[in-house]
Amino acid sequence: MYFKIKIGYLSWFSEADRMSLVAYIIIFAFASVTLLILLLSLVNCLVFSRKKQFHQALAAFVVTAVLMLGSGIMIGVKTCNFVFSQFSKTKAQVENKVKEQMEQRRKKVNYLMSGVSDNIKPKIAAEFYELCGQKDWWRVPLVYPYQLVMIDDFYLGSLEKYKGGPLTEPRKSSIAAITFINKVAFDKKMLLFQRNVELNNSEKQEWGIFEFKTGQCIIYPSENAMFKVALDKDYEGELKLHSLLYQYRDFFR
Repeated sequence: MYFKIKIGYLSWFSEADRMSLVAYIIIFAFASVTLLILLLSLVNCLVFSRKKQFHQALAAFVVTAVLMLGSGIMIGVKTCNFVFSQFSKTKAQVENKVKEQMEQRRKKVNYLMSGVSDNIKPKIAAEFYELCGQKDWWRVPLVYPYQLVMIDDFYLGSLEKYKGGPLTEPRKSSIAAITFINKVAFDKKMLLFQRNVELNNSEKQEWGIFEFKTGQCIIYPSENAMFKVALDKDYEGELKLHSLLYQYRDFFR
């Protein structure tokens, strides 16, 4: 298996480079064996004082050494060219991936911004859609001025309304609208959520819709009932609730 994996690396080269590299490796291996044999012959000639045979063996040794050195250099050149080409290709792929992610983020922000009235848009700081959190808390920006805030972990979070001040201090700059949320889906008009609530010393789940424009929140008896009402209100988002960690990674990836 190990041998197959190593040989498999050759498939990364072009067909022409692969054939020439294999040829150089064969020449190098042959020259190495020949060089070893000639070295033994030289030693033998020195031990038994055979001058004629020594000069012949020395000449053959030098020729083989040059052949071995040349093939070794070619192997090194081919390998270096391959490494540099792979590095350039990887660098380009990373740059393209970053550009793609930035473009996806821009589209998400523009979509969410389309849910904000025109007179509010100029007041929104760029940081609102750029800050992902600090240290032990994280955030997912929604339609301004709303955001999801998670503290300590991603299991539960709150829907909060930004009221002004430094975004880096959520306890001072925002007010919690809905707490104990653990799954959400959203579009530019509404947030669909699932939350954990305690009732009679036991934990239960409930589902709800929060409308960004009016600030109205309605609770529903089941997830299906919630989605049915959301679709009746022309909801455009996913028909599946996702964890807060998923939403965070999806927005800031």
